[in-house]
Amino acid sequence: MPSLDQPKLRPLTGRRLDHEGRSFVALEDPLRVFHDAILVPLDGFHYVVRHFDGETPLLEIQARVMKETGQLITTAELNALIEQLDKSMILDGPTFAAFQENYRTERVRPPAHAGRSYGGTERALRAQLSQFFAGEKGSGLPQPTADGMTARLRGILSPHIDFNRGGPVYTWSYKELVERSHADTFVILGVAHQFCRNRFALTSKDFETPLGLAKTDRTYVDRIAALAGQHLFDDELAHRPEHSIEFQVVFLQYLLGEHREFSIVPILVGSFQDLLESGIDPIQTGEVRRFIDALRAAESASGKKVAYIGGIDLCHVGPEFGDPDPLDLATLEKIRSFDTEMLDQAAAGDPAGWFGTAASVGNRWRVCGLAATYTMLHAMGPARGRLLKYDQAVDAQRTCCVSFASLAFHAPDGTDAEPGIRASA
Repeated sequence: MPSLDQPKLRPLTGRRLDHEGRSFVALEDPLRVFHDAILVPLDGFHYVVRHFDGETPLLEIQARVMKETGQLITTAELNALIEQLDKSMILDGPTFAAFQENYRTERVRPPAHAGRSYGGTERALRAQLSQFFAGEKGSGLPQPTADGMTARLRGILSPHIDFNRGGPVYTWSYKELVERSHADTFVILGVAHQFCRNRFALTSKDFETPLGLAKTDRTYVDRIAALAGQHLFDDELAHRPEHSIEFQVVFLQYLLGEHREFSIVPILVGSFQDLLESGIDPIQTGEVRRFIDALRAAESASGKKVAYIGGIDLCHVGPEFGDPDPLDLATLEKIRSFDTEMLDQAAAGDPAGWFGTAASVGNRWRVCGLAATYTMLHAMGPARGRLLKYDQAVDAQRTCCVSFASLAFHAPDGTDAEPGIRASA
């Protein structure tokens, strides 16, 4: 149980807010444990709360405040503040620990983005997805045949960008999945957009959407944890607000839900940025190697027909992501060229090449699915990819570009496993 004797601030986001002549820090929770921003007086945050690092005892915090401000914060005042912040779950304290424990006992993950990122009712969602397949940029509806099922589809890469910008591109990978795979278990590797203590985060919860309940193969998940470590459930809360898996579940349910039973294995992959900066191929680390070995062993032991899904986006460029200048046509072409190089490495089934291409530019273009795709390429084993569709979402002010693609991967003896791609819209 976390101690309040050395209070620790949770990983939150903060912004300055001036209100009625006073300045505050508005704290917001990426995990949505609390929904509305909580205001902390700016002075109180700067001089007191910023010392809540989980390592500094109360007496030392009091001494620091005295040195910086010349004012004494009494033990009673400090304890009252800590108690208030603990109850608000701003701190990684007993109240937050109890919340996490209650969450772990829940069997179902409710939809986090229904009615916001996609249709909130079954009828609205089905109509929305139908338009993506039938529209000008869509793939057309899948037409599965017995002959098509002979191809050994090992996995797909699909976007995780919001449906309004990327919906039609999703359809290309899922059309391929339906037409070329008879898998009954889908290992979904999503991107952990929120802070995680570990590189991988598991959950055993079923996923609910307006289209129903997608069952998680708990035996499969437990087998991964048994091999790679029970600590992989420590970041389970990261699944709660995350969209990169939820969006894949929606497409699976839409296309397969009424035709055959399937289960999912939801996995969030955190950052490999430190390895990129150190010039280390992730497979050389014990944590990554152990997890990938566990994925392979769990598949072998499952007796299931397994396919992998990577819910990933590619580059994130522009002032919205910290770049100084608006996007011009030359920059957009550089992004396309870089994406082509990256996707060629993925299609060749070369995780080291995929990772190394991003590392060679210091991940300048902020590839969102870098770690998840790397993990998937290793886990699938020998496979060749084929680009199905590529696109860039650029806002009208050219402050933001997100690129994304659909790819399909087949085992070497698949009937259409052709190496190499060229990215084209």
